[in-house]
Amino acid sequence: MANNHITFKVTLKVDERWASHLNEDELVVYLKERLNSSVGFRGQVERFSVVGNKAKRE
Repeated sequence: MANNHITFKVTLKVDERWASHLNEDELVVYLKERLNSSVGFRGQVERFSVVGNKAKRE
């Protein structure tokens, strides 16, 4: 594989009850750490950012 970088965009629907005790920054850190641990020794997240936040409004 000549290019060892993969860029992707994900839309994640977060369970409101689970995330209710986290602010947005804590949630981003948690998700980045989980992604890094899931990839394990096979790779590392170089950059992680939130490009939008569409909170459900009632």
